[in-house]
Amino acid sequence: MKRRERVVVVGGGITGLTTAYALEKAAKDIDVIVLEASPRLGGNIVTQHHQGFLIDGGPDSWVATKPYATDLAKELGLADELIETNAANRKVYIAHDGRLHPMPEGVMLGIPTEIEPMVKSELFTWDAKLRMGLELLVPRKSWHDGEDETVGAFLQRRFGDQLADRLAGPLLGGIFAGEADQISVRAAFPQLVAAEREHGSLIRAMRLQMATRKKAMKKGKGPSAFLSLKRGMGDLVLNLAHRISGEVRVDAKVTAITRTDEGDPRGRFRVFSNGRQRIFADHLVLTVPAAPARALLAPIDDAFDDALSGFDYASTATVFLAFKRKDVDHTLDASGYIVPRSSGRAALASTWVGSKWEHRVPSGQALVRLFFGGDGREDLLALSEAELATLAERELAEFVPLKGKPLFSRVFRYQNASPQPRLGHLGRMAKLKKELAKISGLYIAGNGYDGVGIPECVRQAREVALSIHRARASLPFATAAELSADRGSILPGD
Repeated sequence: MKRRERVVVVGGGITGLTTAYALEKAAKDIDVIVLEASPRLGGNIVTQHHQGFLIDGGPDSWVATKPYATDLAKELGLADELIETNAANRKVYIAHDGRLHPMPEGVMLGIPTEIEPMVKSELFTWDAKLRMGLELLVPRKSWHDGEDETVGAFLQRRFGDQLADRLAGPLLGGIFAGEADQISVRAAFPQLVAAEREHGSLIRAMRLQMATRKKAMKKGKGPSAFLSLKRGMGDLVLNLAHRISGEVRVDAKVTAITRTDEGDPRGRFRVFSNGRQRIFADHLVLTVPAAPARALLAPIDDAFDDALSGFDYASTATVFLAFKRKDVDHTLDASGYIVPRSSGRAALASTWVGSKWEHRVPSGQALVRLFFGGDGREDLLALSEAELATLAERELAEFVPLKGKPLFSRVFRYQNASPQPRLGHLGRMAKLKKELAKISGLYIAGNGYDGVGIPECVRQAREVALSIHRARASLPFATAAELSADRGSILPGD
């Protein structure tokens, strides 16, 4: 009798859990084991409830225009739990020159599509507004093989300095908690490169997209750019985990991986968890960041030491402050504000949770989240929780007058969790894929590889699951003694 193939998934975040779920959904004759090093599942996603507040410490939503996460939520039976941002508060402020400026209407991905809102905005000088309008005449760039450009340079070339510095740059760079002048536009925002190539002008391209969006709105489709779940993002993790019938282990740090001899009936890989426990795998999926993946794979093939060395990540912290609503002297009529790096402020952005989402903040109270750290600002993360909370209160008070002290604070830290797809990222991915192709049964996916954000993690996970099913082939027979060795407690290399 032929044994069942086994897949070991390293990492219990959204990518790892979705991979396991998709594998089991497509085939019943496969064993899946998920190994998560930390005491909980979900990776950057963490949802807490405190004194009637619902707090998403990490991502609070996903991009609605990419269908992968939404489709997954519906598959899991969460269609009725999907929520949009509060329609009354969908604007965003820009913190500049000591006050909050409304982001001009008609902006898509930081690109203006309407003349009047830009003309009326006090965020830009008149010469900068004129320069933005001249974007319609800027010639399109001819890209050569391997050529790249930062997001900041791309925006400056098309629109001039002020849009890149005060609006589009912090908006797009903020997605990565990074510097727009350090992030690859081809890797992070290929749609902008495609828009320039196809339409010659980003204004022209975004106007067409805006028109399409307005048509969809007339047909009753929600215009919200983001979607979440009523009970918080942790609900997605919980439902995914419950749908996996295979083993899902927490506190199971993978310490080493070795390859078996070719034709070994027990599988292609030995995976050592917590130092000694050995698991054999026919297929191995790493959904961890590049640094731990590099440490595990370099002993297998030193080519991975080079292939994974160029991937970079930044560390961040989110600080939540709860107030009595009467102690916050602002209408809070937006989802929050973003802060250009040129302002010199410590905070990167702020979310006004009760304004962005319904039913997350008790009546008569307010909940504000501030972001700290990111590329080039990680020194702030050395502060204690109390010091970060005090800093957050001080930063908030610069733009939102406060008449009372916070009811409580919550601090969440994310070490090396924000991918920084720098110049040359696509080349690094090509090199990594080339090395992976040399080792049958080995896969890497996750945030910061072939995309960033929850929808991209879900897409990558499904693609890995599909690749595994396509690659599955008849395996040699194994004796009962050989299979029972799975539970042995031996050292790597045996």
